[in-house]
Amino acid sequence: MSRFFAGREATLIDQAGKSLSASAEGVTLCLYWHDGAENPTCAEIISGEHHAEIGLWFDGRGLCDFDGAFFLPREIARVLAELGYTVPDGCLA
Repeated sequence: MSRFFAGREATLIDQAGKSLSASAEGVTLCLYWHDGAENPTCAEIISGEHHAEIGLWFDGRGLCDFDGAFFLPREIARVLAELGYTVPDGCLA
């Protein structure tokens, strides 16, 4: 599943803590499911030349953990909510 958010800008930080410049033209969000998985297992945020992959773990329909980012981008939370998942507020920046 892929969704484009026009006019949005991703804040991406590399492993050394350095902020990467991101495109203000928009952000693309892709959700991925592994074969046979009931819930999405990974989200990818793409902005300009930069991207981040974020692993997702669920307990039923609630997000219980993620990996690959300090905070979950609101675009991911929005799309997950539209799909009927709950995302704890503490996961968001």
